[in-house]
Amino acid sequence: MADNVNEYFEAKKDLISDFNEAKLQVFRLNNSWERFSTAIRSGRFIGEKGANWELDDIYGELSHDEEIQDKNKNVIQTYSYKIKRLNDLIAKHKEDEIKLYKILRMKERVLRRLQDESGKGSKRSSEDEDDIDI
Repeated sequence: MADNVNEYFEAKKDLISDFNEAKLQVFRLNNSWERFSTAIRSGRFIGEKGANWELDDIYGELSHDEEIQDKNKNVIQTYSYKIKRLNDLIAKHKEDEIKLYKILRMKERVLRRLQDESGKGSKRSSEDEDDIDI
């Protein structure tokens, strides 16, 4: 009986730990998105604490999810491929603020899609609010 109780509490502790880390990661992502928004609206696109810096922080936070999402995809459909191509464009056009702004917004959309697909972003709910999974 005591072994069963210990196993129960040990399993419950692991679940709580997983939940807390997921919640903390969502908070970190939210903070990074806010810093990105502030940087891009301020015209700070590149460099330390610039918009691209913040997007790279978000990308780092989602890196494990990227590996999972990319697992069975064709290379050009993977998030890693898209981000690399966008980073190449950023390096190529870093002197052209208009192009750079558009590329950063594209990178933002790719990362938001990754975040959503990973279950850490916006959630779509059904029209039937009574449709509850049990």
